[in-house]
Amino acid sequence: MAFGALAVAANFSFGQQASTSPALDEGAGRSARLAADAKREGSLSLYASMAEKDLIRLVSEFERRYGIKVKVWRSGKNNVLRRTVTEARAGRFEVDVVHNPSPEMELLHRERLLQEVRSPYARELIPEAVAPHREWAGPRVYIFVQAYNTNRVTPEELPKTFRDLLDPRWKGRIAIEAKEQEWFFTLVREMGGEEGLKFFRDLVARNGLTVRNGNALLNNLVVAGEVPLALTLYSYLPEQSRKSGAPVGWIALAPTVAYTDGIGVMKRAPHPNAAVLFYDFVLSDGQALLAELNHVISHRRNEPYLRKFDLKFIDIGAVLADYDRWTRIFEDTIYGRSTAVPVPTASH
Repeated sequence: MAFGALAVAANFSFGQQASTSPALDEGAGRSARLAADAKREGSLSLYASMAEKDLIRLVSEFERRYGIKVKVWRSGKNNVLRRTVTEARAGRFEVDVVHNPSPEMELLHRERLLQEVRSPYARELIPEAVAPHREWAGPRVYIFVQAYNTNRVTPEELPKTFRDLLDPRWKGRIAIEAKEQEWFFTLVREMGGEEGLKFFRDLVARNGLTVRNGNALLNNLVVAGEVPLALTLYSYLPEQSRKSGAPVGWIALAPTVAYTDGIGVMKRAPHPNAAVLFYDFVLSDGQALLAELNHVISHRRNEPYLRKFDLKFIDIGAVLADYDRWTRIFEDTIYGRSTAVPVPTASH
């Protein structure tokens, strides 16, 4: 399902949010009411794209704490988006909560499938992690870094800038994840538009890029030494591997691009109290658990760490406005195909 097609089709309405919705409850005793009413509902359904082992830990802790069963369907981000929208358009409202990267969550907002959640815990997150309409909030920050196998790349070889990767020593040694259009869009604009695109075209022409599907797979290939350097990985993946003893390190070349994931409650959630309770949990106590798993959390207490990178957060609105065209530019570039599509420069 193309992002552009979704954006054009996003004119359906699946009902208004009731003023009595638990998602809008801001009164005293909110947490106790949610927990009691969620207990009566007994379960909730979650669609998510988080790495399976970490998702299991997060869900298991919620179930242990509240005694509420979570039925999980996990897949890639595009599949999660597609299933959520397809079921809603068919009149099937089975999912309560969706957890996916923020661009996909914003598309669910545009489809009018999510509801505003007035959670007190949203105030504890960095501003970039909370959508203005409050229909999703991001518990994690994805920082795009460059990961390398320490047996295949020496400290002296490590690039200090992206342009250092044009050195012939990197020929045949670099891989990229196949669906990083948002990262590419942001980096090209930060590098000056046409100048940034020229860098990528020169990189592919001189040294080539191996393309792999999935961040987890690409991280595993770096661990195995099959890929000496990954150009795009979420920082938590090589950090988890490094802490487990794998021969992996990572660097964050500037401009360092980032965006958040997002969690949202469906407007027609069949278990609305359990859904909001899970939402609150992920934004509150779930933050500590995610941090233990080496995820970069979006809580304000983590802001000093985040600001070390001078992060360039992806402009989700700009990406979605021209997503299909940027996908074409990205794919043409990484696969070495020519393209004559003009590239806009960054607006500051």
